[in-house]
Amino acid sequence: MRVEVELPEVGGNNGDEATVSFWYVEEDEEVEEGEDLVEMITEKTTFNVTAPVSGRLLEILAQEGDVVKIGDIMAILETEEDEEEEEEEEEDDNNDEEEDDEEDDED
Repeated sequence: MRVEVELPEVGGNNGDEATVSFWYVEEDEEVEEGEDLVEMITEKTTFNVTAPVSGRLLEILAQEGDVVKIGDIMAILETEEDEEEEEEEEEDDNNDEEEDDEEDDED
């Protein structure tokens, strides 16, 4: 399953946007739920956004230096469930192709 990582509300009077300082992880890296993903900076504070689920960082959408607003999607994670399902689908597709090849050979 794909999970979108959004900029959360910081609370207080920290405004409605923050700047991406740096990413702790790179695309295709595995992360654990609660692990720091990215450091964000506002005019008044610095904070980290953590992984909402365990999985693989599929894509970073907000690069270092980008300003993002609360609710903006900064990255996409892929949970292990997705990876297992994709592997099963690939196996099913390969099996279907093999069956089609066998049928063609019989003709």
